[in-house]
Amino acid sequence: MLELYQRESCPFCQPVRQLLTDLQVDYIIRNQPKDRTQRTELISLTDVPYIPALKQGEEVIAGRLEECEHILDYIRKTFS
Repeated sequence: MLELYQRESCPFCQPVRQLLTDLQVDYIIRNQPKDRTQRTELISLTDVPYIPALKQGEEVIAGRLEECEHILDYIRKTFS
């Protein structure tokens, strides 16, 4: 199952959620705290505290500071 690490108020997470919805992809939301230092599960998974980030099975697409285009590209390639 696809997992999205995100925050509702994050402007970079919204386009990811929208694309997944548009493509009718089921996913689990893993809400993250605003304080990046408290994102321990995400950091242990990706080595960075940035959202959005995706996990599908063993594949992890780590977040990048203030960017989500690489995640959108992955979703388009994988689910379109």
